[in-house]
Amino acid sequence: MPGAMYQAGQMSAIRALRVAQVVAACVIQLGAAVDGAEYWVAVDGDDRQSGRSREEAWASPSRGQPTRLSAGYRSGETALQVASTEGFLDAGVVIVNGHQRAYERVTDDTIQLTQPFDFDVPVNTTVWDGTILDGRSFAPGDVINLAAGVFVDRSLRVEQPGQPGQPVTYRCLAGQDAVLVPARFNQPGIRVGVSGGGRTAHIVLIGLTVRNQREGNHGAPGIDLVHVGDVQVRDCDVATSGRDINGDNHAIRMVDAERVRVVGCRLRSQYATGLMAWGTRDVHIQHTLVYESFQGIVAGGGRYRSDLAIRNCTVYGTNQHGGIKSESPSRVTVHNSLIVQMPSLQEGALAGSGSGDHNWLWHTACRYGGSWNANRSAGAGPHDRYEDPRFLSLDPRSPVFLRFAADDPAASAGTEGSYVGAYAPVERPRALTASRINVIDFGARGDGLHDDTAAILQALAVVKPGGTLFFPPTGQHYLISQTIALNRSDVRVLGRGATLKLQPATGRIHLLAIGGAGPARSIVENVVIEGLTLDANYHSQPQQPNGGIPRGIWVENAHRIRIQDVTIRDAYCGLSFATHTRNVEAINVTVTDWDHDAFGASGWGGNGSCTDVRFLRCRAMNTSRCVKAWEIEEGAQRVELEDCLIENIGGTGTGFYVRHHEYRCPLLVDEVRFSRCIVRNISGAGFLIATVPGDVLRPQIRTRNVRLLECVSDAPVTIAYGVEGVLLQDCRFTAATGIGCEGRDANPASRGPKWPVRSLTIQGGTFGKLMVNMEMGNASGRLDDKRYQNYLPQVTLRGLPVGTPIEIKGAAVRVVRE
Repeated sequence: MPGAMYQAGQMSAIRALRVAQVVAACVIQLGAAVDGAEYWVAVDGDDRQSGRSREEAWASPSRGQPTRLSAGYRSGETALQVASTEGFLDAGVVIVNGHQRAYERVTDDTIQLTQPFDFDVPVNTTVWDGTILDGRSFAPGDVINLAAGVFVDRSLRVEQPGQPGQPVTYRCLAGQDAVLVPARFNQPGIRVGVSGGGRTAHIVLIGLTVRNQREGNHGAPGIDLVHVGDVQVRDCDVATSGRDINGDNHAIRMVDAERVRVVGCRLRSQYATGLMAWGTRDVHIQHTLVYESFQGIVAGGGRYRSDLAIRNCTVYGTNQHGGIKSESPSRVTVHNSLIVQMPSLQEGALAGSGSGDHNWLWHTACRYGGSWNANRSAGAGPHDRYEDPRFLSLDPRSPVFLRFAADDPAASAGTEGSYVGAYAPVERPRALTASRINVIDFGARGDGLHDDTAAILQALAVVKPGGTLFFPPTGQHYLISQTIALNRSDVRVLGRGATLKLQPATGRIHLLAIGGAGPARSIVENVVIEGLTLDANYHSQPQQPNGGIPRGIWVENAHRIRIQDVTIRDAYCGLSFATHTRNVEAINVTVTDWDHDAFGASGWGGNGSCTDVRFLRCRAMNTSRCVKAWEIEEGAQRVELEDCLIENIGGTGTGFYVRHHEYRCPLLVDEVRFSRCIVRNISGAGFLIATVPGDVLRPQIRTRNVRLLECVSDAPVTIAYGVEGVLLQDCRFTAATGIGCEGRDANPASRGPKWPVRSLTIQGGTFGKLMVNMEMGNASGRLDDKRYQNYLPQVTLRGLPVGTPIEIKGAAVRVVRE
């Protein structure tokens, strides 16, 4: 199967580790012995076989399950309208109310009879498969084993119940991967139960994997539990990525479900919720991970009240909405859980009519929302913590994915000194070491004449984890003709005094690219680039915009990356940290002679998907034409710049630029700090701090908590467009500084309600001129908008030198001066 859909083999080691952990921690006890008969399903099976052994396996996971009438049947008709025909043969025998009839063909929802029944049948009546299991389906205690393989367009549909103490069990054996991949619109991976009729009860799902990329209309979740009771879902791995116009492609959806246990699962829903519950009772979710989803866990409200008890779960990386939410009148309790990377202001990390304690929240733009822990101050549980959990890995392939070491604080932050989160702590892995591989030994010449690409790639291929790819200096440059992709973890590239140069007329491509295939597939970790000079040779490349936006170094889907003592020259863009990039740093990096931007940290429309970024002693200098030097934008958060320099740049020539493009989804740039950063001799604004600049209105986009500490600029500074929580401390801005207006603007209040800041403090420093717009603002650009409230700028001027020229437009009396 194509790797884009599923990377076979990457999960076996992870699942084996998780199975052992979950079995030890799980409060649900399942006997190892099989009480009933045992059956097999395999990709290479045949539905006409007995199913009683691996050699006689069926092909359809739904083989042996009955279906139900989706519409009433009238005597004499030759077509049965049914909920599904999955698991039925192309031609065979059906049984309805004890009467048999042959059928000659099936469609997805129709069984065409060779002879009609002579009686009416109401909707939701069970239709049995008369070709198998004596026409009665599985008995209580039966176990159906799904052999390893990828079941494309073969979903699992379960309607036949077990009984107390003897569930009907579907399982994949430990260490194997049985992967269900739907291929049709509105097709779930696994569906247990059906609306109407009797409740499907006493079902167990163990160790199954679902990868559902199909679009749907309320009907394409990974696992769908509808009108069920006494269901256990254990150690299942579910990811949905198909779009749904109703947002219902959840990893697990429960509707009218009672006494359900979800334990040891791994859930992801790209466009919906990891676990969504409507009208549920007595549902427990334990030792389960929800990651990289649109939303984490939600208990729906209104007439669909749900009760969820969540314990020892991890919700990570829900970049548009919140972590765990309880809609009134539902009730959710959460204990000993990790809620990490919830960078949106739209929802609280823990929100609604729920409660809990001993939870660990980190990188949450809004910790609590609604009436969470209603009787406590600000929603916090008495023992909640707010620190970095120090995950050992963010790579979903790693056996220590989202786990922490036994000596980290999270290992004892739970109830009675237990750990928090889905996974038990582990011993800290040892640092990897391996030999250094010299590219010269593989045929690279570094003479500036011969293409060294093949030799470099051959050398890179043999670098072991912990090893080094070494470029010795040659006095010339290594000529390359394609992007050098670093898509493996634990690699160092060392080349002090060495230069890599892109061959002329190669195309608009990156010179170096670091990263994995995405947050649900692979994240590259622990990569170091040190000492190289990278000549992107941009002005000798085709200038038509084919091949995207080329960078000297492009970093995406990466964690713990260090770029140090590197020079990038003649590039369209220099160094860019992009989506799903976390804990990365650039140290002593210089970019010269670029066209667009020298440095960037961008979430590309994903809140917090580019976070914990550090630029230390970096320089953007000496270009005659560029758009800007630095950009921090589009959901980037927790970005630090220390002792960075911008000097001698022309063109539009903006210096440090904090902003968003015109996305329609809610976005937040948050926690950006400039320390001792300097701007000299540039043609544009020195600092431009904004939400969405220009005339386009995006009220749902925010920029906040930007700190400029001891910064220097001889170019104008603009801070406007509704930004909030801005601090200028001991800065020296010798040109005009505009607060709520453009730094060059002679009439600060002329631009309309979009321009004023929400809140800003200036503490000390010197300014050539301060212009402050104190007129009322509104993010919609229209005062008294019905949806977005007006706001009054809150500006505090503290400790400014006497005689500082200040021009205030609007209500000057509201400016606080200290």
